[in-house]
Amino acid sequence: MEKIIGVLGASGFVGKNLIKELIGNTKNNIIVASRKEKKLQEMYNQFDRIKDIFAVDARNKKSLKKFYSEIDMIINCSGPASIIKTIPAEMAIEESIPYVESGVSLLNECEKSIREIDQNAKEQNILMVTGAGVFPGLSRVLLQLAATTFDSVDTIKISVLFNDPLSIGSAVDMLLESQKRVAVFENGKWISPRLGSLRETICFHSPFNTQHVYASPPVDTQLHFPKNIQNFSLKTGTCSILSDAILLTHSINADSYTLTKIMGRYLKYASEINQYIAPCGCAMRMDASGKKKECTKNMNVSLYHPDTFTATASVVAQGVDFLLKNKVKETGVFTFGEVMNPIELLNQLRLKKFLIEGT
Repeated sequence: MEKIIGVLGASGFVGKNLIKELIGNTKNNIIVASRKEKKLQEMYNQFDRIKDIFAVDARNKKSLKKFYSEIDMIINCSGPASIIKTIPAEMAIEESIPYVESGVSLLNECEKSIREIDQNAKEQNILMVTGAGVFPGLSRVLLQLAATTFDSVDTIKISVLFNDPLSIGSAVDMLLESQKRVAVFENGKWISPRLGSLRETICFHSPFNTQHVYASPPVDTQLHFPKNIQNFSLKTGTCSILSDAILLTHSINADSYTLTKIMGRYLKYASEINQYIAPCGCAMRMDASGKKKECTKNMNVSLYHPDTFTATASVVAQGVDFLLKNKVKETGVFTFGEVMNPIELLNQLRLKKFLIEGT
């Protein structure tokens, strides 16, 4: 029996692309919701699979209740997370339906709140996926693309353009994970991962207020990283402040102290700008070199807005399809990296036209 998927924030860029992906890649019917009823009506007239529309305010539970009662799963693409907070997630728990968010609304809350939501979701026996458009982030997808293209990777350079702390964080975190070192900023200082369950380190705390800047799934569920990378560099710019604040050119074999020091500067800047950043970024580019059948090859991949948002929608849609087709036993708050194999997403993403490869 096909499910009815509800898309909250359907009139936004990620929401609209997500609906196209769901219609193109799944057989499920869709109900859409947002504040912009006129845009919803246009979508309803355009797609036969959209069965109903709801004009709602994501900040108001009463506004959401009727919408939630009509669906089997909710995908939250609404924003900004700093305003909406965890209201859509709390409503999913009350209605006992699975919840997926493209951004990181849950991770913008303090640790106590996310623990309460996690516990409540377990009690209701439902799965909640956060950061669906971020983990695996596009920087991870790009790295894994290089790993599957070459027999051995020599150098990788990833450039993130525009103000995009989430993608920057994804790449830095990716580098840390390749060394099996996931540092956590907590109570004003960097600490090593706790012994035991790394679920406790899911949130990287900002040194300002209680804002969560970045998060990471546990180390033991990560992608398989390419071996023998000689150099990895990450650069972000177009803004002189960003260029000065965040410039990472680092050897894989170096210790984590320098990495965390630079990451601390990134966290400080991300907190100071105090704004919501769309998942996966505005523009990214990867230049990689390696060997394939003993021949040296180069690869260039570029992703530009709006393609990065299309990629976000694609990642979320395919992850949702995976959840609907497979019996996922986990309940509580997770990232896609913890409940599925991101390689499955990667294989689909490589078929998309927005991945531009060269040799």
